[in-house]
Amino acid sequence: MLTEAIESYFGWINERHSIYLRRRSGASAPWTDDPILQEYKFTNPFRENDRVTVWMRENWTDPNHNRPHGEIIFNCCLFRMIGTSEFAEQHGWSQEFNPTFTKDLINSRIEQGLRTFTGAYIITNQGLKLPKSEVVVDHFLSPIWENKEALAQTATESQSLQALHEAMATYRGWGGGGFMSYEVVTDLNYTPVLSSAKDRYRWANAGPGAKRGLNRIHDRPLKGRLGDYQCNREMQDLLELSGRYIGKHIDPLAVDMRCIEHSLCEWDKYERVRLGQGKPRSKYHADTGMFLESPNGPVA
Repeated sequence: MLTEAIESYFGWINERHSIYLRRRSGASAPWTDDPILQEYKFTNPFRENDRVTVWMRENWTDPNHNRPHGEIIFNCCLFRMIGTSEFAEQHGWSQEFNPTFTKDLINSRIEQGLRTFTGAYIITNQGLKLPKSEVVVDHFLSPIWENKEALAQTATESQSLQALHEAMATYRGWGGGGFMSYEVVTDLNYTPVLSSAKDRYRWANAGPGAKRGLNRIHDRPLKGRLGDYQCNREMQDLLELSGRYIGKHIDPLAVDMRCIEHSLCEWDKYERVRLGQGKPRSKYHADTGMFLESPNGPVA
């Protein structure tokens, strides 16, 4: 591993979290002297601090923590498949899933021009020539509802993020690179379903950005292919190094494999700007507190 790259990577985590703390304290912008972090949007190294995830935890999963585990799994899937608090607030938690109601609400909001689907990632139709509402509800969500108890059993018996991720990825809309199922199992790690997951500090699902980040750290071609085992071994190495580099303003227990994986992706974006290899799709405007984004996000 390149020492300079490791220092840059953990330096990004330290400074990005410092920005979060300074902004939360009410300090005025800019919250950093780093010109790249001033200009472009980079998400929190700790996903649980993201605005939408905070809303989900406070208004969706925490109030329903005593519900059956299969129901919790499904409702996390429902929330992430649509991805906006505005839709979730109007739809409400599903103790009994009514596909017609959900499809009608999606269609009604779209017709009214109301924000419905997240812009953070793109849910494709996966070749189905059907309206988005039918694809999402009938083909992606309904099978999860029908098999929620089997998924809950997998979670209970394994207490493993990886095991549930692999089980979910067998369903249409949740497989491929496993992005969507990874989002859900991460949410479930903060619910009774997987709060005792034994592999929180041993496993993560490395996406394309994280793999590029690992290649940067190991001075390999950026498009070099990495297998799952190698990715996890190298992310574990970074986790083991984190105690040496993480600042005192960060709880060391908060640095888990999800933090390592996610930060690799964001740090890769940072390095692309610094090295003139590309730019993130979002710019931050401190005067308005808003992000200006391009229309195309990651594909899920």
